[in-house]
This record gives sequence, structure tokens and C-alpha cells, in this order.
Amino acid sequence: MTKRNKSLIAIAATAAILGGVATMAPAQSSDVRQAIAAGVVGETASGYLGFAQTPSAELRAQVDAINLGRRSAFADLAQQRGTTRQQVAEETACNRLSSVDPGEAYQLRDGVWRTRGSAPIPTPPYC
Repeated sequence: MTKRNKSLIAIAATAAILGGVATMAPAQSSDVRQAIAAGVVGETASGYLGFAQTPSAELRAQVDAINLGRRSAFADLAQQRGTTRQQVAEETACNRLSSVDPGEAYQLRDGVWRTRGSAPIPTPPYC
């Protein structure tokens, strides 16, 4: 698969996921947005949100709901494309990591949480 095709797939997957996540009220809560801006919650190289800091029980429940929505969207897209859920998640992670704003947290495959500065985030090898 060419890099251009991978990019197009990642864009399509992200659009579908964002559409699915946007329909879930907790996904757009101000608590989650504030936690992302504060670096408590961040994007991971696995395509899901994770916790860079210990969250409250309410925040954990909201992020868990978002991740369940993503998992469902990944599974649907994988079935449509004849691929795996993990591949769709990784393709989406490539796009989501590139949209992390300065000051927000992210986690690469090494498991280390980082805060984005002004430089672009190094992309995982599968991007």
C-alpha cells in the first residue's frame, strides 16, 4: 500500500470515527476537552485516548465511553475494508497524533507520555 493510499485511508477512518464519536454526548463534554487541554487525557499510538495523569472516576467513565465508540467504529470500518480493527486503529492514530495541539499529552508505542511542544510529533513507523 502506498503512503498516499495510507493517508487517504487514515483520513476516511478519522472522519468516520469523529462522526461516531460526535454522536456520543460524553465524547464532547467540557470535562474531556478540559482534561485534554490540561494534559490529563491524551491520544495514544493505539488509536485510543489514554490517561497521562490519574483521572477522576467520572472522567475515566467518559473517556471509556469514547474509547468504546472508537472501538466500535474501528470494527465497522475494518469489516467494510476487509482488514483488522487494529490496522484501522493504527491508521487513525497516525492522523489523531498529527492533530495533537501544543501543550497536549500524547503517548507513542514506547509507553512514555509526552507533552507536545512546537515541533511535530514523531510518527510511529506504520504511519
